[in-house]
Amino acid sequence: MFKIPRLLTMMFMQYFVQGAWNMTIGAVLATYSMKGIIGSTYSLLGLATIISPLFIGMIADRFFPSQKVISILHILNGAVLLLLPNYILAGNVNAFLALIFVVGLLYYPTTALSNSIAFHHISDQKLFPYIRVFGNIGFIVIGLIMGYYEIFDNIIVFKIAAIASIVCGLYCFTLPHTPPATKGAKLNLRTILCLDALSLFKDRYFSIFMLATFILMITKTAYSAYIPVYLKVMDLNSANMMQIAVITEVVFMVLLVTMLKKYGFKAVITLGIIGWVIRMFIFSHASTSEDYFIYILIGLLLQGVCWDFFFTAGDVYVNAKADSSIKAQAQGLRFIVSNGFGVFMASSLIGAINNRVVTESSMPEAGSQWAEFWIYPAIIALVVGIIFWIFFKDTDVFVAENK
Repeated sequence: MFKIPRLLTMMFMQYFVQGAWNMTIGAVLATYSMKGIIGSTYSLLGLATIISPLFIGMIADRFFPSQKVISILHILNGAVLLLLPNYILAGNVNAFLALIFVVGLLYYPTTALSNSIAFHHISDQKLFPYIRVFGNIGFIVIGLIMGYYEIFDNIIVFKIAAIASIVCGLYCFTLPHTPPATKGAKLNLRTILCLDALSLFKDRYFSIFMLATFILMITKTAYSAYIPVYLKVMDLNSANMMQIAVITEVVFMVLLVTMLKKYGFKAVITLGIIGWVIRMFIFSHASTSEDYFIYILIGLLLQGVCWDFFFTAGDVYVNAKADSSIKAQAQGLRFIVSNGFGVFMASSLIGAINNRVVTESSMPEAGSQWAEFWIYPAIIALVVGIIFWIFFKDTDVFVAENK
């Protein structure tokens, strides 16, 4: 009884927590003279994404109910988040990086677990987007709170995240029972490492898509890691401004299925890449423009195109390409390639570029430096878009999947 409202609450809290610690971490580090480790921070989070979901997923699938696993992870994550402010104030870089890696190990598996819990308790999978959108609402709410109280660049955000994570963990204990799906099944290394899904790489066009995803993570990471820092330099409230981007994700999510059915994957995904190209060039131009606010606003409004038409459309593409027996593995493989290896590679590269190019922390001196910085991810996205448009050919797989 009342399963749907309980799942909505779970999803709201799940992304409220993420928004509190992840959304403005770059701005916090910059405020406390730790801007130089933003790249390293995201690299470690990428590494955690590679390692943790494989083993936590195995535990939830075979040994313990998912609601108990997600509860314990959130409570432990909250305890670690409480420690972070002390090490930031002390300027202890090594301790901070070690703890943020642990945060990644504990938090990222909860994303997949929250999805699996939701899917287990709904009869129609078409209901899932309506449940998932409450995650966006949670993300928006914490962003507005941080913006209203102007704390988006203060270490207090980690304390808020810690308390919210512990509350979320306690709440998840009350969720409907979600038993391990393959309890008693023999451990299979091929399944754990998503090796069966590697057969998809025999498809030339799937390989092209995955390569495009891997490389485009450079552009995506430039945005996610440094846009809070950039907005702060431009004297804008990053928490409030970034909610504009999240809201457009909801709008374009509604348009996505129609666009895919009408135009196919090639056109929609290419449009998503073009969105990233335009966005990066807009930020570059805004950095030295008197009308910077308008240009930055336009760049943020492109989030729906950039995210939904590339990354969400990519989820649909992978699901459509994979046989029913390996759909879960295929999504896990894509997550590891993008948010794992992709973020690890991209954070190291884009962090080095930012540390070399952006040496000033205030305007007007920093303006020309940020203008140069945004050009790099723009060019990378442009090259990805050209290669993808020329060599990618699949256009009807979504239509075939949904006949």
